[in-house]
Amino acid sequence: MKKTTKDDYIQSVYKVISYIEQNYNYDLTLQELSKIAGFSKYHFHRVFKSIIDENLSNYIRRVRLSSTTLKFNTNQKITQIAINSGYETNASFSKAFKHHFGITPKEFSLNAKKKKGLKMLEAKIVELKSVKVLYVRKEGAYDKSAGEAWEVLMGFAYKNKIKYKKNLMGKSAMMFGIGHDNPNVIDEEKLRFDACISWDDKTVKPEGEISTKIIDGGKYAMFLHKGVYANLKATYNEIGDWIVESGLEVRDLPMFEKYLNRDPRRTKPENLKTEIYVPLK
Repeated sequence: MKKTTKDDYIQSVYKVISYIEQNYNYDLTLQELSKIAGFSKYHFHRVFKSIIDENLSNYIRRVRLSSTTLKFNTNQKITQIAINSGYETNASFSKAFKHHFGITPKEFSLNAKKKKGLKMLEAKIVELKSVKVLYVRKEGAYDKSAGEAWEVLMGFAYKNKIKYKKNLMGKSAMMFGIGHDNPNVIDEEKLRFDACISWDDKTVKPEGEISTKIIDGGKYAMFLHKGVYANLKATYNEIGDWIVESGLEVRDLPMFEKYLNRDPRRTKPENLKTEIYVPLK
């Protein structure tokens, strides 16, 4: 297979992935998704599995179930969570949830809310504008997949700067990280992480593993994490508690991180600063 052909396949599959993650609560058909990819429906599922190493139906199911975990920290009823996540009945949702996580939605809900009443983090409520980013998706334990994703993305930026004299990392560039899954309940080899950068020079086009997406604007709760990235998991656990205690409704979007240090390699670990954004209704 020629490299350019493989790059085209990767770009097309990631268009579909982005579409699935924005529309998983709808009935997604093979015909619809293959059309978005620009492939024949008779071959698309094979191309998808070749690129992602997972069947299309399994991937959609995993995205749907993973999206529900944050909702259990809110006041939504289990039936409402099931319907909002694309399941026609509570029974079908409960069966899929238990098969995937090993416990029932009711048990998971009780575990998610058992810390209610504890002292919570303080949040700053902010309004953000949407931002278009270049991104690289990797899967695996976050401490590993994040490094792999940033290595590919920064390699792309460095190549453009050296070979084409195009600076993607100017002063206005912002760096984001999106961890789509809860590592407390999702197998670490299936955790999805996106390394993202905004960029001004739109003559630079994505290629290979590099894709584009929009980080949605709107109302967010912002938390500031200070210190090493290895401690982010503990902060996320506290944010889950904050969602329970605050009673605020979250939007059906992933949380994301914004990295305030231009070069973490040249920053003392204790001086690293990361903003974590929780989408609110």
